[in-house]
Amino acid sequence: MKKFFSISIWKDSLSVAIALIAAIETIFAICDFGVKDFYDIKSWWIKLIIILTIFLIIWLITAVVKYISTYKSIKININNTPITIKQGDLFSSNDWKVIPFNEYFDSKVDDIVIAHNSLNGILIDRYIDNLQDLQSILDNPPRVQKLPHKIKGGRICHPLGRIINYGEFMILAFTHFDANNQATLTHNQYESCLRTMWNEISRTYANKPISLPLLGGGITRFENPSIKTETQLLKCLLCTFRTSNATINQPITIYLTQDAIRNIDLYTIKKQFK
Repeated sequence: MKKFFSISIWKDSLSVAIALIAAIETIFAICDFGVKDFYDIKSWWIKLIIILTIFLIIWLITAVVKYISTYKSIKININNTPITIKQGDLFSSNDWKVIPFNEYFDSKVDDIVIAHNSLNGILIDRYIDNLQDLQSILDNPPRVQKLPHKIKGGRICHPLGRIINYGEFMILAFTHFDANNQATLTHNQYESCLRTMWNEISRTYANKPISLPLLGGGITRFENPSIKTETQLLKCLLCTFRTSNATINQPITIYLTQDAIRNIDLYTIKKQFK
């Protein structure tokens, strides 16, 4: 219910209620109607109570409608690209599905390198029939002049934001991988990764719709986690697309988990990116 008491919802609903009351009063004045035409009320304060009651009811109804309509999903448009943000299962989509991996594109699901309940763990456990084929493609990616990979410790290390397509999935190099088997990012690396990712999607999406999760909202560790709430992550995802040079002429869907949807005020997000 916290989102129901959002200042934005009630402020905007107040404006709507005032406008509706003004419109009703104007119509009644033109038609020469008044409260006395419905009820024979002579006391001015009773008339005032009736008007205020009607106003409060309209205000409340408007707030409820705004709350319900943006509780689990919203639609916005950025750079002429329609974007839907909603609660749901990323793997249920028929679009390209962006799946974050670490910079080495590791595929060992053992709850050490990759957790079984992470997106890349679920991908490998449930949707990859031939793991060797996937690893072969990840180990021998096509060379892209702007994003050359490096060799670290005898292993291929990809620049953050790099995408390799496999089947209906876009495999994304999203995090660094430290000696403690932890996926890590700094704030600047996160933004830089997202900008590169949008350009990589633009390069590889083959005019098909794209679906992606709230990147950074899982087990990724930020150097300063206090600045990375779900709302901030979503805003950053949208802002980097808005300021990128990426051209994507197909719809984008951002899937949020049930926990994330509880913490994000989608109504305010819609206002900020309309």
